[in-house]
Amino acid sequence: MHEPFIGLTELRRYFSKDVFAGLCGIEIIEAGPGYARVRMIAGEQHLNGLLMVHGGALFTLADMACAAAAHTRGRMAVAVNTTISFVKAGKADTLYAEAHEESRNHKLATYSGKVIDSAGETLALFQGMAYLKAGHLTQNEE
Repeated sequence: MHEPFIGLTELRRYFSKDVFAGLCGIEIIEAGPGYARVRMIAGEQHLNGLLMVHGGALFTLADMACAAAAHTRGRMAVAVNTTISFVKAGKADTLYAEAHEESRNHKLATYSGKVIDSAGETLALFQGMAYLKAGHLTQNEE
């Protein structure tokens, strides 16, 4: 499949409409064809009652990495399946998630990745599958 890479600027513009990711403080910091890296500065608002980063915050960070990677070729996509395994507790810190495309056809794409802290310690491993819609990102612009 030879779809063009849309570029980091256009990808950021498209995801600027993602209000929830914005509230979480997630930003896309790198992207390439089938690849994305996102960052979130986890603060008090991201912690659970045990003062660890909430699993939902880690999942949201991982989900955003998959979503960004799925959109790097300009096709609109929606998640159809995601899984995450939490392997280490996270503390308030700068956290990163990276997603890599494993396979892609005209309808489905699969991704794998991990969430790490600023020391490079793995906090979670994840996989995602996206349904690729017919529309192009620029067709969704107003």
